[in-house]
This record gives sequence, C-alpha cells and structure tokens, in this order.
Amino acid sequence: MENIFKQFVYTGVGLASLSSEKFQEFVNRLIDEGKVKKEEGKKIVDEFLENTESKKDELETQFSSLVEKIMKSFKFATTKDINVLINRVTVLEAMVANKKQSLQHTETDETKKKAKSKKTE
Repeated sequence: MENIFKQFVYTGVGLASLSSEKFQEFVNRLIDEGKVKKEEGKKIVDEFLENTESKKDELETQFSSLVEKIMKSFKFATTKDINVLINRVTVLEAMVANKKQSLQHTETDETKKKAKSKKTE
C-alpha cells in the first residue's frame, strides 16, 4: 500500500519536472522572440523553480502526514510491535523447550524407578 503512495508522489514529482521543462522552453521562446529580456527570463524561471520546489516539499509533507494517518487507521503493526512479538515468541519457545526437556528427564527417571522396582520384586 505504501508503494502505491510512493508511486503517486513520484508521478507528481515527474509532472512537476515536466512542467518545469515546458515552462523553461516557453520562457526561452519569449526571450528568442524578444518579448522578455534574458535577465528577466532567468529571474522568472528561477522564481518558478524555487516556488515549485517549495510546493513539492509542502506536498511531500502533507502526503506523508496523510499516509501516516491512513496507516494508523488500518492499525498496521509497526516494526516495534513486530519486534516485541518476536521476542515474546522466542521466550515462549524457550519455555516450551525447557518444559519438554524437564518432562523427558521426569519420564526417564520414572522409567528407571519402575525398572528398579521390577528388579527388586
């Protein structure tokens, strides 16, 4: 799901990049036609790129916030949650292994006692 959101962001960034290129071409055409001076054109493009970059940063921040809210609403397990569960399972597995080992020793001891009691009978 997070991949879909990332693709959406990258698509938006790609469109912004394409728009920047088209805008640059448009301003270059205006300069070539003598409608805008070269210095003015450079200033216009620089301001446009600066504004686009800040809008991109703003969009990414808003999008990250939205993704975070969506992820919380689905109540997905976090890495921390998963690590806690892994640790709990590891402890429980160790406890089960110890219990099995304890039972095996108990069974072995009981078998030995029965064998001794049969010999003494």
